[in-house]
Amino acid sequence: MSLRWIQENQEAPTCDEESSDIDDSGTDDSYDTDMSNDNKNDNEDDSWHRKKRETTRASTTTVTFGENGIPFYSTDKLERTTLPCVLWDPRKSIQNPAYQCQLIKFFCRTGYHLTISTVGRVCGQRNPHEQIGLFHVTPVSFGVVRIQNPETLHYLAFNKKGHLYGELKQNKDNTEWEQWSIGSYEAFRSRKYSLKGWWIGIKKNGRPKSGDKTEWGQKAIQFLIIGHN
Repeated sequence: MSLRWIQENQEAPTCDEESSDIDDSGTDDSYDTDMSNDNKNDNEDDSWHRKKRETTRASTTTVTFGENGIPFYSTDKLERTTLPCVLWDPRKSIQNPAYQCQLIKFFCRTGYHLTISTVGRVCGQRNPHEQIGLFHVTPVSFGVVRIQNPETLHYLAFNKKGHLYGELKQNKDNTEWEQWSIGSYEAFRSRKYSLKGWWIGIKKNGRPKSGDKTEWGQKAIQFLIIGHN
């Protein structure tokens, strides 16, 4: 609306005329479009989840050459193998010098020594006192033993809840352990609770592992037998 037109007509413009003269070029529809695109990208980012990286090693190929220089290719697939669990044969105890000693130590693969305190508390310690970390193994039958601390006179046993503790009575059946061999390590499963699969184990924090939490193949149940002179 020009000032000359107002002077000639001597009247103010109406609202409809004023709004009709507003330049529509100032409106930017691209702003709404950009906002919609940003929202779409945000939704796509939310729906995208990071995939777990495959850490499995690829198979290896070995090249060998014959007499005539002809190459031969052989591919070996890397498969995860687990050591078998074999019942320990007491007749082969001479192969382990530790069993020739009267007292032995149980060193777990988690980095702790098995100990029983004077009050019958079982735990793992880094540098245990000599008395609470020494044990005497008594054979009961083929592959079955009892583990006793000669200082505290406690036998290693499981209670009904699967907790390790020191038992003073020898004639209880929960003091008998099946001795198994896992490679160069040994594991001990409760004979009374063998159907439940309860093993002697020490956690990474040194606490005894509950029987219902143990299973074959765990590092917590594998012990290295060390002789003590």
